[in-house]
Amino acid sequence: MLFTQTIQNTIHNKFMENLPLGLLESEILMKMKDCSDDERIIMEFFYSTMSASDIGDYDFSLYKKFADFGLFLAENSQWKKVVSEDIFFNFVLYYRINNEAIEDCRPFFYNALKDRIRGKNMKEAALEVNLWCAEHVTYQATDERTVSPLTVLRSSYGRCGEESTLVVTAMRSVGIPARQVYTPRWAHCDDNHAWVEVWCDGDWYYLGACEPEPVLNRGWFNNASARAMLVDAKAFLTVAREDMITRNGQTLILNELSRYAPSRYFTVTVKDSLPVPGVTVHFEMLNGSEFFPLASITTDESGNGGLTLGFGSIHIHGVKDHRFVEAIVDTSATASVTLDFSRATQTEPEYQEDFNFIAPKDSMRNNVQLTEEQKELRCRVISSADQKRKEYAKGFYQEENAEKLAAGFSHPQEVAGILKSAEGNFQEIYEFLSMDFGTGDKELQFQMLKCLQKKDYRDVRCSVLVEHFKWALKYQKDYPLEIFVPYIMCPRAYYEQLTPYREFILSVFDKHRAELFREQPKQVWEYVSKFQLDLSRYHEQLIGTPEGIIRSGLADLKGRKVLFTAICRTFGIPARINPVDLAVQYYEKGEFKNLEDNSDEDKGNAGLILIGGTEKWFYLNNWTIAVLKEGSYQTLELADYPWKNGQLELYLKPGSYRLITSNRTPNGNQFAKKYCFNLEAGKTKTLAISLREVEISDLIEDISFTPFELYNENNEAISAEAMSGDKPAVFVWLEEGHEPTEHILNEFIQAQDVLNKMDCSIIFIIPDHNALVNETFKKTCRAIPGAKVYYSDFSDTAETMARRMYVDPENLPLTVVMQGSHGIYACSGYNVGIVGLIIKIMNLQLWT
Repeated sequence: MLFTQTIQNTIHNKFMENLPLGLLESEILMKMKDCSDDERIIMEFFYSTMSASDIGDYDFSLYKKFADFGLFLAENSQWKKVVSEDIFFNFVLYYRINNEAIEDCRPFFYNALKDRIRGKNMKEAALEVNLWCAEHVTYQATDERTVSPLTVLRSSYGRCGEESTLVVTAMRSVGIPARQVYTPRWAHCDDNHAWVEVWCDGDWYYLGACEPEPVLNRGWFNNASARAMLVDAKAFLTVAREDMITRNGQTLILNELSRYAPSRYFTVTVKDSLPVPGVTVHFEMLNGSEFFPLASITTDESGNGGLTLGFGSIHIHGVKDHRFVEAIVDTSATASVTLDFSRATQTEPEYQEDFNFIAPKDSMRNNVQLTEEQKELRCRVISSADQKRKEYAKGFYQEENAEKLAAGFSHPQEVAGILKSAEGNFQEIYEFLSMDFGTGDKELQFQMLKCLQKKDYRDVRCSVLVEHFKWALKYQKDYPLEIFVPYIMCPRAYYEQLTPYREFILSVFDKHRAELFREQPKQVWEYVSKFQLDLSRYHEQLIGTPEGIIRSGLADLKGRKVLFTAICRTFGIPARINPVDLAVQYYEKGEFKNLEDNSDEDKGNAGLILIGGTEKWFYLNNWTIAVLKEGSYQTLELADYPWKNGQLELYLKPGSYRLITSNRTPNGNQFAKKYCFNLEAGKTKTLAISLREVEISDLIEDISFTPFELYNENNEAISAEAMSGDKPAVFVWLEEGHEPTEHILNEFIQAQDVLNKMDCSIIFIIPDHNALVNETFKKTCRAIPGAKVYYSDFSDTAETMARRMYVDPENLPLTVVMQGSHGIYACSGYNVGIVGLIIKIMNLQLWT
């Protein structure tokens, strides 16, 4: 046996405790008998910790491949003697990283990387693996479904959660312990981030996925992570010296914040006349104008619970038996809060309230300085990796074949666009569009693809598309195209993995049951309601596939909704999961009906008219609406609903709602409004909303930055700190000829009289001499003769300063107000009135 008796006993006891395994248990146990002792221990580890969806969606044989490759690494990895068993099982052996699709991919990555890391120590090897990933993949925003590492590789891009899943997989494939770490929401800006930690020689180090650096513990997020309120990671067996927050089913959620940010243990006590145990306490961050849960714990018998948090505002939501109580706390001011549960309620009265949400202060505790030699090496490596990636991705799109095929469709550009979006999955989509199903034309195939998500083009198989297309055709004439394609033919219901399921579902039910379903769609829900699961097998980010749910007999609520939709569509009943509130709906008599509505007594919707004035409203940015359900608020999906003439008209289910607007300042603090209101069936409510105004002083920051140099006409280096001195100075990185830069230069020209009288410096920064011939730039220099012009490599100074000031590094022009070695204010891109705002900020600094 490769493993100690201690780990064998721990895993076997855990496996026995977590039986049964649904309808597949006897089959799984039978196959385990054919395993070796080492294989059996690993398979028990997998099956004792996996979610219900993983039990049903993937075959035993796939997990055995992971087990066998793990055993290969246990015997052959060059670092096998320094990796402890708890680290090996959790962070080398385990098959899952995030909520990605599972594929047998470890041998592929091992063979691709083994020669590149030969002879290197663990740290050097980790950097080399990350560089290899950067030579194939870069960042691009996508939807929340996480594709497999091989799909990321075949796409040459992914969001941060997918990049980090790729890098962790590659690391584990060569025996380097690795894990994805994640801040669910930043405190200082409306976003989140995932990156990678690697275990080298007894300690954890971090790196940005697919972002090569010459050293570990360095990434663009160094300063951002020092302002985090929570950073977590996942494990499946207890790990020595780790702080566990809670469990998500069988997954242990670990708190890694102390590695990155100033922090303290924060305690929540819930009581009425006595302590209240069993209260679920959600620790929520105001981000994108919604209270997003960072973590949740349950109070103990003493009514206490807590976790380690950063120093800033946190929203506490305690709920039990559909009753809740809330509070906003500044953890920099206190280490505890007591919630009075005698005030808990199932609903809220109508009211409006202003509140502030404070971000943790800026910190340079994670700042790692590179030597000049390392900086030069970094630039060369990044440039080389980018060129290799572009060359690698160049072969994905077969332009000639795509254009020839697209010419046969009524919208050739759209068809070609879908084929291009398929990236390395081009052949699968090309084959589907090329097939003849005897329908007379291929437009229906094109329409089916249009109802999928863009990400689906990158990993859906032709066989999956064919199965859904063929079995749905018999219902084509029953409904108009706009109902038939997205709600019968479409294989996607939510964010589940796309699989063939129609033929399987047809084999499960006889003709009598099928007719019953078609006549009474609610009978489908009665059927799917029998699929349940124990909370120990629950995973909030994993949704079972229809066939997997039926085979295993295990499903959570989202899984049941997906299965309901799949069964309905298989039998020609249009069905969907409503994108606004995730209610299950079926189509009847020309409209979609909620499954839970009483058909004999239509409760109807309520109207809501929002009056927003002249403000520009962006959903999940400066406003959201959430509905109260069972004591917790659920944010609605309203991003696709447009405002017209300052108004938005909505039709929602009756109930209690909460609308939040927020105005975030550059220092990360938020000035917010909360509107609580009730909607009644058949009635319309009008609600005027607004953003809170902020003072100029609220925009001021105090961010230290590492000194940098610019170059004058004679190529002489001058420090930015020397240019600023003890008075405010405005530095503007310009992208001549581009519209945003033209706008800001025109504003400088319009403000010349004021600027020329101010006792401050104005520095225009350009990449080379080409900008000097731009007419608007020349006019600006004439209008403000005291302005100075310097040169810089933007990839160094502009990107670094933008990151440091927490603004978008890819959005020029970049405007930064500095004083000495401190940033006072920053703005990326062009906003109307930006120069006027800068003048007010500099005047404020001059008078203080």
